[in-house]
Amino acid sequence: MHPIRILALLGLLATATTAQALTGSGNVSSACATLEFMAKMVALNSMLPADYDDVGELNATLAALAELNQLVCQPVILTETTRGGSLYANGRRVSTDLYHGAWYFPNGQLFLAGPGEDTTIYYPNGRVMAHHWMHGDQALFWPNGNLATNDFRAFDETWYYPDGKIITYEAGYAGGRWFYPFARLDGGVGQEVISSEWGIEDESFTFLNFRDDGSLYTSRERIRRKLIFDDVELLDVPGVLLLVTRLYQVSDIVKQFTPADINITGAPF
Repeated sequence: MHPIRILALLGLLATATTAQALTGSGNVSSACATLEFMAKMVALNSMLPADYDDVGELNATLAALAELNQLVCQPVILTETTRGGSLYANGRRVSTDLYHGAWYFPNGQLFLAGPGEDTTIYYPNGRVMAHHWMHGDQALFWPNGNLATNDFRAFDETWYYPDGKIITYEAGYAGGRWFYPFARLDGGVGQEVISSEWGIEDESFTFLNFRDDGSLYTSRERIRRKLIFDDVELLDVPGVLLLVTRLYQVSDIVKQFTPADINITGAPF
């Protein structure tokens, strides 16, 4: 393995092993980073639903994430009052102690048993996002229940779209193959390729466009500097997809979770 990749992987492992030492505002930051990642997962599942998805349920899930984000993650100062007294619009309490206690969604569904802890993470609809969020060898699931990846911090792990199609075979390496979630528009067998060398400077990629009638067409474009990612950043597959695909041009509330940075690996989980 390339030395830079080895160093990056060691950095991730160090982050995971020191996560238990988080306290106070560090725990809140960890939970909020998790919320940001979850919002990306829900947004993609909403835009790319499997046939049996309830889009209304997914939109309601996004709304629940947004309310939690606004109450807890957006305020710069977290006072003693807001720490244990933050209430949703419906009167439900977010947590009795945001530093060390369980967090809940507006519908009463558990988000996590404790911020900064190795715990199961739940979507507002009750489905599991990850059973052991702080472990690197754990599966990650879409809010529709389908598998997203078998190992969400592995560099060479395959990721799947909500309907089971392949996103990429190498989630953490620049130079890997990335695919759009639909069949090739030229009629060939397989999926439309985003890029055969995604993340390499000056690499051409297939850019997804929409006509006025909503139909798709693609064009070959050149990667601009802001779309060049290092090996660590590529691990945030949902974040990369929200930037790469034209689907992200659809107006939706998840944009508040993804300002300019798509990298979750520096978050103190």
